[in-house]
Amino acid sequence: MIRQGLVEPQATQVSPSSLRLPRFGQISFLNCLPISYPIEKKHVSLNADIIFANPQALNLAFAQNELDLGAMSSFYYLQTFNLKDNFQLLDGISISSVGAVGSVLFFTRVPLNKQSLKRVCVTAQSATSVNLLKVLLAEEYGLHPEFVASNQPDIFDPSFDGALIIGDRALEHDKLWSGSAERIDLSKWWYERYQLPMVFGLWAAKTSWVAANQEAVLQIKSQLLKALELGLSSLFPEVLTLAAQRSGLSKARLEQYYLSDLNFEMKDEHLAGLSKYKELCQKHNLIS
Repeated sequence: MIRQGLVEPQATQVSPSSLRLPRFGQISFLNCLPISYPIEKKHVSLNADIIFANPQALNLAFAQNELDLGAMSSFYYLQTFNLKDNFQLLDGISISSVGAVGSVLFFTRVPLNKQSLKRVCVTAQSATSVNLLKVLLAEEYGLHPEFVASNQPDIFDPSFDGALIIGDRALEHDKLWSGSAERIDLSKWWYERYQLPMVFGLWAAKTSWVAANQEAVLQIKSQLLKALELGLSSLFPEVLTLAAQRSGLSKARLEQYYLSDLNFEMKDEHLAGLSKYKELCQKHNLIS
């Protein structure tokens, strides 16, 4: 049995009945649609209570012990690395990009090389992208602007020099904002500097839960990989149709996004990229 529920950051409670099944969190952004659509339509059998939400809400649910496993931001995974009950990766799957991704975009109205960036409005929905911007600004330009979190960053707000948007909103606002400010794709910037994939999100399970549920871990990982395979092959036309309806973007743009911009693998080079990101976050005191 699969119980699904869409939650927002202020409402991440899981009912007691979910304790009978693994409590699984799944990112609700368009970038995960090739995985989430086959699950929602029951083309694969994921024997778990499933909660769909943005990365911020899922991170909070994990922190409050309301989820056992699922998708999470890379930054949250790294933050918990040294905790007693940390997470184990579900290997073979991630939300990554090797080069430009198109959905993690920083717009600035001032030249970065002139040290004129003072105040930036950033998304409140993903710590990974925000800290990636902090790392890149510090490493490339020695910049440490004030960061202000918002659910709706706006490049047209005159009180900010720049704005960071991600996910569905980045895809939807890209064309309009690109005409008013310099557009910087953070994944492209990362790849050009370090020649490594940028891992934005991943799937993992609490170590304590894994120890008691080895068979369930293997089954869920297998079904996730099957969902991804279906979502990018036989079910891909349906994924594109739904993504176009949700975003208003053309199917051609979305096809490029899913098949070229995004990368769903987790290979050695992805682990190296994740390790490099962790190293830089530690260097700039973003994580311990």
